[in-house]
Amino acid sequence: MSVSRVRAGILAAGIAALLLHFPTEVARHVLSLVPHQLSTPFELESLASLAPGTVSDFSPRDSDESVWKAVLTRVFGMALIGVPVWYFLQRREREEELQRLDKGWAARLHARSEELMAVNNALVSEVSKRIDTEQSLEANRRDLRLLASQLLRLQEEERRRISRDLHDDINQRLALLSIDVEMLERQLSHAAVGTVRTIRSIQDRIGELSEGVRRLAYQFHPSILDDLGLSIALRRLIDDFQARTGLEARFISKDIPQHLAQDVVTCLYRVTQEGLANIARHARANTVQVELMRVRDGLQLMIRDDGVGFDVNHDGGRRGSLGLLSMKERVSLVAGSFTIDSTPGEGTLICAWVPFKQERA
Repeated sequence: MSVSRVRAGILAAGIAALLLHFPTEVARHVLSLVPHQLSTPFELESLASLAPGTVSDFSPRDSDESVWKAVLTRVFGMALIGVPVWYFLQRREREEELQRLDKGWAARLHARSEELMAVNNALVSEVSKRIDTEQSLEANRRDLRLLASQLLRLQEEERRRISRDLHDDINQRLALLSIDVEMLERQLSHAAVGTVRTIRSIQDRIGELSEGVRRLAYQFHPSILDDLGLSIALRRLIDDFQARTGLEARFISKDIPQHLAQDVVTCLYRVTQEGLANIARHARANTVQVELMRVRDGLQLMIRDDGVGFDVNHDGGRRGSLGLLSMKERVSLVAGSFTIDSTPGEGTLICAWVPFKQERA
């Protein structure tokens, strides 16, 4: 049993004892305001039976008063004092209950706040770790991209050097050797027929070797690319591709600037070279078309074939994976864009766009 209920019981007993002796004159004064029609006869004996010992409080001069007024006096007094006390006790009990609830909610709220704070700290720590990881990954990507750019640049420089050595050194030596063999043939013009044929065979093989070296030097780095520009170099590349594979190949160029930066020229040439190599190995095409044109503030290269095609989403890693990655990376290094559009049975379209911000006068 709560303290409030004990207090309420003690207070109610005290009020009942007090009201049994509530002054009659006070009640009479209040009841004088009640209309006389509300009164009804009530026997004194009934009052005595309700409140023993209280009948003696009535004086002879009050005998003409109705007994109900005395009873009403007690009831009124009890209501006058009891109702406010009951309301006060109920309110006090509710306040204590609310205080208990407030303490409980406060404890729960504090515990929940601590849990949320711990979760928030964990989230902040996790986010901070992820941000650090992403920053580290981004730094690694930049380093890898810089490394790839340097590797491609060094590769092109090494190809240019090998091409120059093949053309200027080895091919020149083969040319001199061919001249020496021709002079030997003249000196041995009266020799046996077999000897003359052997000399001519050696001279022919030297010429074939010289042509192979020239072609190899051109594949490493075509000097025509530096001397005559991108359009003529691409046309020569496509003519060689058509002669080597027997496929029908066309080249279209429109509005090409005369002066381009070396990295842009090398990028577009290598993309075309790799694209044609992939077509020869995988496409099983009949016709090939290469277009180079000015689009917006850059150059757009499109390589289209009517071959078997492939599923870009599933087969892109299988068909010429390294070549496709190489083309994409080359275009990315000159701030361009690279896309592949292909459908099985409907051919393939490779599109590369490079901005003119790399252009030089």
